[in-house]
Amino acid sequence: MKPLACLSMLSPIHASYVQAFFLKKNHFYLVFNLTNTKTKSMRTICKNGMMSILRLALLTTILMAVSCSTESISDYETTDLTATTAKAKKPRPIKNNYVGVDRADGSGSDFSGNMSHVGKYTGQTLTTSFEFNADFTGGIQTSDDTVVAANGDLIYTKSETVITFSPETGPGGDQTFSAGTYAGGFDIVGGTGRFEGATGRMDLDNGVFGGGIAKHNAEGTITY
Repeated sequence: MKPLACLSMLSPIHASYVQAFFLKKNHFYLVFNLTNTKTKSMRTICKNGMMSILRLALLTTILMAVSCSTESISDYETTDLTATTAKAKKPRPIKNNYVGVDRADGSGSDFSGNMSHVGKYTGQTLTTSFEFNADFTGGIQTSDDTVVAANGDLIYTKSETVITFSPETGPGGDQTFSAGTYAGGFDIVGGTGRFEGATGRMDLDNGVFGGGIAKHNAEGTITY
């Protein structure tokens, strides 16, 4: 504390009792005229004023320390909570059965079945391309598919199937291309809910179609 600041705490009358003041080792000393009966009260006033300022400085320091400590604890708690609640994605086996019904407009099919991690499901296939082979006995079809889980979560897939028409409906038959078999599979490319960011692959087995209905089983791995 500066000497003049301490002296300013005294009234003009009290200040007149001060004979001298000096600073030694960071301590400020006042020399009063002890022949005056009021000297002790002057000394007490100055001392009390300095103690009040010291207590205020100490309180400010403590509050700053507590504030910094609280912020640090809050940051660590948030980090730990995030690390604890974050669920690591891992590959899981998956299989399904499928029944699809062709839509009348030829744009794809509506399907349903049962699937691991999903339960009973429904969904839609949107045909994105079809290309006949050279002799028209079959072709390759691609599609974008949406699987709707029992709880409303979605799985998105992209399919590629190799189709072989039956002789009766192929180029040597009635040429309706309405029945046959198919093989191939589909890639899992995302989803919603617990399947957000899902990836994986399923391969088809025993795919058959005819009369506007297609059936198959599939098995593979999904990571979510």
